[in-house]
Amino acid sequence: MIPCRSYLLRALYDWIVENQLTPHLLIDADCKGLILPADLKPDQGRLVLNLSPEAAASLVLGPEGVEAELRFQGRPFHVTVPLAGCLGLLAKENGAGMMFPEEAGLPLTTTPGSSPSGGSAVSRKPTLRLVK
Repeated sequence: MIPCRSYLLRALYDWIVENQLTPHLLIDADCKGLILPADLKPDQGRLVLNLSPEAAASLVLGPEGVEAELRFQGRPFHVTVPLAGCLGLLAKENGAGMMFPEEAGLPLTTTPGSSPSGGSAVSRKPTLRLVK
């Protein structure tokens, strides 16, 4: 199946903006393909990006991820976040939104055998259980 994260991302973004709130994207700073300013220091492997219409120029929420022109320390930078690195989209003011579930079909965000917390990653296949 096609991963649903890009669809959720676009829908949540529109919903948050229409409610006149500020959309903040939580990202995995260790994600492969992530393009950020070199001097940006992530907090425990995660970053929060303000994607409000006032803060993000040329915003694209596409099937491959998020691209935008954002400002860091007063200077504009092109930012690219692969879809697998998008962990959640929440409103700054009240936390409305959601964290995205893990999905099959998205590439790994960290190297196999490691996790952002420093422990070893556990790899499990998803299973379905019939509940009567």
